[in-house]
Amino acid sequence: MRIRVLRQHYCARCNIVKRSPRSTGVKLLLSVTDVKTKRVLDFGCGNWRNSQFLEGQGSYVVKIDAIPDTKPDVVAYPTHLPFRQGAFHIALYTHTLMFLEDKTHWPKALEEAARVTREYLVLETYHVKHSQALKYTVDDLLKLLAKWELVRRNTRRDMQNFVIKI
Repeated sequence: MRIRVLRQHYCARCNIVKRSPRSTGVKLLLSVTDVKTKRVLDFGCGNWRNSQFLEGQGSYVVKIDAIPDTKPDVVAYPTHLPFRQGAFHIALYTHTLMFLEDKTHWPKALEEAARVTREYLVLETYHVKHSQALKYTVDDLLKLLAKWELVRRNTRRDMQNFVIKI
């Protein structure tokens, strides 16, 4: 399974959690809304640093992942989320898209995130240097996000962070 291969290559070696208690996307989110008492769906990045940070800020967080190795609260693939419409105020997709089985899954994954979210979607992507990683450009991402309001953005050549108003 592509997700497992990339996780072993990428996530197992990630030491970013030692440098910051939360991601850049969460930092951008905090600049546009208060997360206290918000219901947050945290998909991906199995070290759960964003979940822990947001829980410390007073959020109720549900951890979700496509594989059970990271011990999420819910195991599901992002194109089929087992939640009702508008169940969460915020959805975090932290380094999720590039681990999907196919790039054609991206639109459905984002639609599902928007379906279960009432306020904001935080999308974080990173270019993984691995032969099985999905390749994309910032323009690819902007086309996917065009139907929603882009509130905050931080893009570099290797990493992109977006806060989208749903």
